[in-house]
Amino acid sequence: MTAGPAGPADREITLDARRENLAPLLDFLDGALADAALERELAAEIRLAAEEVCVNVVSHAYAGRPPGPVRVRFHRAPGAVHITVEDRGIPFDPATAPVPKLDTDWQARPIGGLGWHLVRHTMDDVHYEPLTGGGNRVTLTRRVPERS
Repeated sequence: MTAGPAGPADREITLDARRENLAPLLDFLDGALADAALERELAAEIRLAAEEVCVNVVSHAYAGRPPGPVRVRFHRAPGAVHITVEDRGIPFDPATAPVPKLDTDWQARPIGGLGWHLVRHTMDDVHYEPLTGGGNRVTLTRRVPERS
């Protein structure tokens, strides 16, 4: 595990994209969000969106290959929080994720498929960038109140 010492406004962590590393990734996000002094409900929404992206990396980015790195960066800017998740896995643009049919009976829907929908509707901006040499960078942005 590596974590950047950049302080409460800028942090990063890099771990292998393994299921057992989800807890440390989420602990990292919880700490960064707590230090950002956000309202509890707002912090929970941001965490949920970032968690969905991290779970997708762990579950799908390195399918059929040994797990590679997942890097999570947290940046608290004036009026916004930016969370960037990078991997060196299979290219995947979240804009291509199918839109779930929310008008069908929830019991008739297949399990899964709501994650990217939730991310898009929770965050103000979801920006995807393929990495040179392979991999993905997803930056989540949420407007937040200015610090007082």
